[in-house]
Amino acid sequence: MSSDEIIASDDPRAQALDAALARALSPPALPLGFQLRLQAALARASAGPGSRAASRTHAQREQRERMAELDADYLRLRRRTLGTLIGGAFAAGAAVAVVLPWLQASFGANAIYVLASAGALLGIGIGTASWIGRVRIPNPFERF
Repeated sequence: MSSDEIIASDDPRAQALDAALARALSPPALPLGFQLRLQAALARASAGPGSRAASRTHAQREQRERMAELDADYLRLRRRTLGTLIGGAFAAGAAVAVVLPWLQASFGANAIYVLASAGALLGIGIGTASWIGRVRIPNPFERF
């Protein structure tokens, strides 16, 4: 069959080809919020140019709501971060109070250097774990 030939739509070969393509090719998934955006676009199109002021007022109100939501989320994040820092500092202080006498008995005058090295290694480990999460490298410790 040459490329110049056109198969009529009522031809059984065309119908068989359409059926085979429908089985082999699945339609792509719609993006999230597609229906909502479609309805909004249809509403804007049917509103016409006369309701531009109402549309602007609505957009400004929506922007204020989103900014208020963003501010609330930011404050929540700041409070949670502050709580985590305070809790971590308390836990580190308690751990030092418990571990330092044992380190001094084991390492003598070098106990403070061992403690500082252990703290640095712990910090590097936490930073590396955070980096692995951000880069999306599979974490081998998540299996346990």
